[in-house]
Amino acid sequence: MIAVFNAITNIAEDIEKNVFVDCDRFISSGLSDKERNEQARSYCSSVIQREFSRVKSIHSFIGKQHKNQRVNNEKGRYKVTYVAIDNVDLLDVNFSLGSIFGIYENEMDAFHLKAAMYITYGPTFQLVFASKSEGVIYFSFEDGEFIERDPLSLDVEGKINSTGGLASEWSDEHRELLDSFFNKGYRLRFSDALSLDTHQILFKRGGLYSSPATPSFPDGKLEVLFEAFPISYIIEQAGGRAISDKGRILDMTNVQLGQKTPIYFGSKNEIQIVEDFLNK
Repeated sequence: MIAVFNAITNIAEDIEKNVFVDCDRFISSGLSDKERNEQARSYCSSVIQREFSRVKSIHSFIGKQHKNQRVNNEKGRYKVTYVAIDNVDLLDVNFSLGSIFGIYENEMDAFHLKAAMYITYGPTFQLVFASKSEGVIYFSFEDGEFIERDPLSLDVEGKINSTGGLASEWSDEHRELLDSFFNKGYRLRFSDALSLDTHQILFKRGGLYSSPATPSFPDGKLEVLFEAFPISYIIEQAGGRAISDKGRILDMTNVQLGQKTPIYFGSKNEIQIVEDFLNK
């Protein structure tokens, strides 16, 4: 696991330097937005693949974008999923974006998820790591290295209401749920980059993130193996909860590659309110 962690710190430094600090190489490239975004995403993927290919304990790795599983070492223990760059469409507005990693042992399912990590780039350059033995710890980058900081944990209740999906596609029930939180003084905080929205809930010690099923995404928007499992794992290790409209995310079984899900995660009190609302 240490070798996997070190590989991800190498990934973080390279992408921060060559995509975010030097983002003009993509933004001022003369390419269309679509071409520019694909170039940035391809660069991030190539860095991840390069670093993971050097780690003998990694059996294989697979990215969300193209889903081509690459076998690295038949004797390796870990299978790693990754989101190379989270919502690259926001690259030209100087938002923090991120990469997300799920580290599975032998099998890619929730039971075999041994650790999860995400990196935040740009104005906020940090790394968050979660495992059952370590809990949730984060590292900030200072003077050329990642420095470990205090562990992260969620209070039982927060004040952030972060919700995805087009407002015009929210069901009346989902709108009523959101309003119930706003009426209690919750603040809207949403960047549309999953790693950053997770980061904000963790650093503010609580709140609610919701990504419901909508007409555009009837099965939900987040992919289970690449996004929902790793983020749910991090949230639960921080003392929070993560559910879909059918139950706990990490209880999902027989998950297929590319399968999506609605998701609600955050502090325990908020998720209890969501559960009660969904079960009315």
